[in-house]
Amino acid sequence: MAVGIVGYGAYLPRLRITKKEYQQAWGNCAAGIKEKTVMDFDEDALTMGVEAAKEALKCGINPEEIEILCWASTNPPYQEKMVSGAAAVMLGLREDVIATEHGQSIRAGSEALLTAWAFLSAGSGRNALVIAADAPRACPRESIEHGLGAGGVAYILGTENLIAEIDGFNSFVSEMLGERFRPAGDNNLRDIGVRAFTFASYNQLVTRAVQSLMEKLGRKPSDYTYLVIQEIDGRSAKSVAKKLGFDEEQLAPGLLYEQTGDTGASSALLSLAAVLNQSKPGEKILLAAYGSGAGSMAVSLTVTGMSLKEGRNTVRKQLDANKTYLGYTQYLQVKRYI
Repeated sequence: MAVGIVGYGAYLPRLRITKKEYQQAWGNCAAGIKEKTVMDFDEDALTMGVEAAKEALKCGINPEEIEILCWASTNPPYQEKMVSGAAAVMLGLREDVIATEHGQSIRAGSEALLTAWAFLSAGSGRNALVIAADAPRACPRESIEHGLGAGGVAYILGTENLIAEIDGFNSFVSEMLGERFRPAGDNNLRDIGVRAFTFASYNQLVTRAVQSLMEKLGRKPSDYTYLVIQEIDGRSAKSVAKKLGFDEEQLAPGLLYEQTGDTGASSALLSLAAVLNQSKPGEKILLAAYGSGAGSMAVSLTVTGMSLKEGRNTVRKQLDANKTYLGYTQYLQVKRYI
């Protein structure tokens, strides 16, 4: 039984802050952004995720037909309280929906996607909703904060009228002590501040996941039209893609970091949504997700149907329209740093 994507939607906040604002405030910007997305004061991961889910449900699936809900975020509005229950009520889902929640790592979005896939493949339902929404935080005095953005994405998975079939996946984990972490009780991310260490971890795990999946499926880079790699900065994804044998044309459609920053658990799936917006039946997509600490997942998809109808609120459309720019002081206020 084929299981895959039936519909999807994204939500990117209208607020933005530019690289120039960081340069004026701090004398430099430590992130490879041109600008990044910023949650408004009345937004959080839950509201962003619900907005993305509303867009995804426009594929024609009735909310009451959703039997599985998989939620992912590293920064939910509560440290202990089910968020999926609130999302289910806000979206009008049935009370007996199977709900799972995923966090602790920015790989959580892809974990939620594969969890939903596993439930459907096991015959536990016909339609699943995956929501990943995030807005990572760090102390504004730390350089890691410069690149942290915000966004939400949602996918409807099913067994009929597929846009893209999930045809393979694998996972690797390792221990990379000191690479991007957030201790219990702390709201802010930390790392040891050594970029070479972070890149080495990212490079090692993503490379192993992608190469092993291609070997398992008997494929090579040229078999894929698109490569989507979770972006932790503005350069690492390009470097790893080149090492793996993929070219810029395969990678470019999914690159969002320069305009959004690091959107945490939603990052890889937002990039996948941007790629699906322009994909055609028969094309193949390789998705590589990464979580600091560290672990990577690779997922292979084959596009089987046409994507979104014209007029839908696509990722690229949201990136380029209805933007409101903040000064740095305004940004600190909206983020409740001051």
